[in-house]
Amino acid sequence: MARIPYFDPDNAPDRVVRAMAGKRKINIFRMIANSQNSAPEVLALGQTLSRGSSLDPVHREVVILRVAHLTGAAYQWHEHTAVAERVGFTRSKIEAVAAYSGEAAASEFAPFEILLLDFTDAVVRTTTVPDEVFDAVGAEYNESELVELVLLIGFYMMVGRVMNTFRLELETGPVDTYRLRLD
Repeated sequence: MARIPYFDPDNAPDRVVRAMAGKRKINIFRMIANSQNSAPEVLALGQTLSRGSSLDPVHREVVILRVAHLTGAAYQWHEHTAVAERVGFTRSKIEAVAAYSGEAAASEFAPFEILLLDFTDAVVRTTTVPDEVFDAVGAEYNESELVELVLLIGFYMMVGRVMNTFRLELETGPVDTYRLRLD
């Protein structure tokens, strides 16, 4: 059970209700919506970094799953395992993201994916990236994509902490979407 109640659209400010309109009723959205001052902006950033991302979907999911593993965000791992499968990951590749240790990964990952794993590990563990890894990723990504990559890592670190701190439960079964309430 979550530590605090989830978002209640009947008692929320209009700006939060509007931000939740059309969103799936998954627990992470429902918990973020409790933050009346920042929910619309956080939800919009999440939308941009996922569905509006300029990063390749496979690259994005390698990074998100790695962040989930490194930060112990089981809810995030669960949700993004399904997303990773939709963009072509095999079960063994998903497991390899968690098992990655910097060596013997060539069988599951493309060389650039290994760089992304190393980049993600560095940002999560030390807040910065060694020059050789940064330069190698920068040879593939332009400046905008490099910044988006770090924003993606930071965003999923943030929401993972929300998931863990508030002990979000996994959804079971299909989830509906929020509709604007009639005034």
